[in-house]
Amino acid sequence: MHVTKTYFKGLDKKFAKSNGEFLKLIPTCSQFNSDEIGVIYKALYKATYLHKGQKRKSGEPYITHPIGVASLLANFGLDFETVSAGLLHDTIEDTEYTLADCEEDFGKEITSIVDGVTKIGNDVNEETHDKILTASQVEPRIIAVKAAGDRLHNMYTLDALKPSKQIEIATETKNFYIPIAKILGIYRLKDELQDLCLYYLDKETFLRIYEERNALKLKYNKILDELGAKTQVALSKEGVGMSYSYRIKNVGGIYDEKNTSSDALSDLLAIKMVLDDDITCYQTLGIVHSLSKPKIGGFKDFIGAPKNNGYKSLNTNVVYKDANIQVRVRTKQMQKTNDLGVFSDLNLDAKKRLSDDMKKELTKLSQKKKG
Repeated sequence: MHVTKTYFKGLDKKFAKSNGEFLKLIPTCSQFNSDEIGVIYKALYKATYLHKGQKRKSGEPYITHPIGVASLLANFGLDFETVSAGLLHDTIEDTEYTLADCEEDFGKEITSIVDGVTKIGNDVNEETHDKILTASQVEPRIIAVKAAGDRLHNMYTLDALKPSKQIEIATETKNFYIPIAKILGIYRLKDELQDLCLYYLDKETFLRIYEERNALKLKYNKILDELGAKTQVALSKEGVGMSYSYRIKNVGGIYDEKNTSSDALSDLLAIKMVLDDDITCYQTLGIVHSLSKPKIGGFKDFIGAPKNNGYKSLNTNVVYKDANIQVRVRTKQMQKTNDLGVFSDLNLDAKKRLSDDMKKELTKLSQKKKG
């Protein structure tokens, strides 16, 4: 039984485990039209046929890995080319299927992503990392398959490998893939990888913080929900709709922040409030401050001055019923950008999704690894 069943239930739900689950998932993804779904299903059929008889280290049919990768990409909201490439990403390396075959079946765009992933390879070494950093600046969707799909699914199923290999892969993920996720603004991926890395690198600490976090949920979930609900009611009286969700900081994030800062965690408790436009975001901020006690110096306007990786939000730290809460107020598009970074806007040309600042940070990461 995968440890993910016990400690990573939220992540477990993001991966389809079989062809049947995948076939049910794809029509529920709003980013695909009927023609695009047809291409994805064709890629599923091709990958299933090509990987027939192959097994993973866990003994499971190999096709469960491409399906897991592609389902995560679909759940992340990525386009049909990326999802199709996720299904096909191991076919060139592990079967007799060629790039020419792939181009004939699926066209140049999907094939270029598959080719990019194949060229990167799977070895843990500096050359592989250079290829990843280069690819991320040429075609970010290659990184979607390699990091957001392939690496996260491999981390999710890492318990099938021997401990020395688990440590090797988790260490590489911590030192290389998590920094890339941060640079590209893919915070959803960053959180998942952080937790998995801590589990495999320091299980005792992971379990301790995991239990502490569960206790915090029992203590604070009702308070977080109450502040969100009261804000929602106040906005509804003004004719403004708002949805909200709340969370306790992820296990790996708590560990990393405790080890890099002597200050109390300012974002241990957080509420995300999502609205339709910028103006109602500022209106919501006023209501939140009227219902709670704002902390001096705790407000940051990242709508007016976004972060280098595209992060936008009104962030304010407040005290409500003795709980220190970070409230994040943003629009739906901002929420998507904050979750998925460079992969949040599928209408942009792939090469334009990376800002100059992101490219500089990727270059710094490359130089740091070589130094």
